[in-house]
Amino acid sequence: MKSMSKQQLASYAGVTVKTLMRWLKPYEKELEQMGMKRNAKVVPPNVVEFILKRFTIIPEP
Repeated sequence: MKSMSKQQLASYAGVTVKTLMRWLKPYEKELEQMGMKRNAKVVPPNVVEFILKRFTIIPEP
């Protein structure tokens, strides 16, 4: 897995970045511990993997 922007993740999920961030709100502390900063535009690989699995998002190849 590689780093992705929040925009890319939102695009794969078919939602806006604002909606993606609302989805992530309940996991905020867990994501912070994993290395995701609230205002960061790029999401670390381990957090990308967590988000993709948690929300069953399938990235395009």
